[in-house]
Amino acid sequence: MDSPLDLRAVGREMETLLRARGVSLPARELRWSGAELLAVGRREAPTLETEVMAIPVAHERRAMEAAVLIPHAVEAVAAMRALGYATAIWTNNDRVVADFVLARFGLLAHLDLVVTRDDVVQLKPDPDGLRVVRARWPEASHIVVVGDSWVDGAAAQAGGVPFIAYRADHAELARRGVTATASISSLLDLPAALA
Repeated sequence: MDSPLDLRAVGREMETLLRARGVSLPARELRWSGAELLAVGRREAPTLETEVMAIPVAHERRAMEAAVLIPHAVEAVAAMRALGYATAIWTNNDRVVADFVLARFGLLAHLDLVVTRDDVVQLKPDPDGLRVVRARWPEASHIVVVGDSWVDGAAAQAGGVPFIAYRADHAELARRGVTATASISSLLDLPAALA
């Protein structure tokens, strides 16, 4: 799905809140992701977690209403299942947002598993979501992550699985040290990329 969710704005608001509450964030060249800020907040000021999490929740609730389906998403997921692949969505969004958007676009029927931030201990770029996937399919010999952002690639890399970049910002992937196994510009190219 594409939505007007502005992850940079979410991160800026979270960073501003943490700094205003006295949390010292180390200087860094790359911008902080919301997940990274949440991890720092949990470690340095756990009592602020509810207040910090209210920021992405508010942004996500507004954005979910305006989400649009990525071209060929249903066809790609249906094709994967027809080819014998198990299918899962792993998102840093919460269960409310994920279920709303996936149901709205008819994708739930094509998915075997939906992993949201409610199911993990750490958010992407941490690979914890792969723990949930592996628990569901302990016999799986191959897991591949398909994603459009550096956090998807970093999580795949940290979890030791291939990453297929879908319309990703390759300059940002490089800045973050993420290497894609393959790159696609259309979800219709996914079966070929997996082969």
